[in-house]
Amino acid sequence: MSGIKFLFISREGEVYPIPALKGSVYKPVPRLANESVLVVELFYEVENRKPWQLIYVGFDRIQLDGHGRYILTMEERGSKFYNICHFGLTSAEELSKREEPIAIPKALVVPNAKEKKALISFIKTKYPALWENSPEAVELSIQSRLNTHCDLVNLVKKSTVIRRKNQIVEHK
Repeated sequence: MSGIKFLFISREGEVYPIPALKGSVYKPVPRLANESVLVVELFYEVENRKPWQLIYVGFDRIQLDGHGRYILTMEERGSKFYNICHFGLTSAEELSKREEPIAIPKALVVPNAKEKKALISFIKTKYPALWENSPEAVELSIQSRLNTHCDLVNLVKKSTVIRRKNQIVEHK
């Protein structure tokens, strides 16, 4: 069996557990009104009805409104899938053949040092078994995001080189 927890981490490194989304609205946290926060998604396996092992750790950065709530709009949903829409399931060759200018990949959200420390401290304190069974999950998730971004940048570079070579051949 699996479970999910959502956390908001403030600029100051305070961690706020948030109930799962209801539609496209997070429960408001008035203390965080008008603040940009890191949203952390913890997907985990459950054993004896308790979080046991981390499967996935996701990150996003959102801006809360004056009441400390966040409503996911259609525009923001599109923005979250930007890299998938532009680069998903495509090769450098296919990307180079597109008529529009080659898009620049958006950097994926990763926590800063203070946020990472707060997250790890929270997991160790609140869910020691979860941390004990998957101590590298947070770091692996961050590294995976950085590698994915690097791969996308390299894809764009390769497609640009291919496009330039094709343009030189066409002009001869």
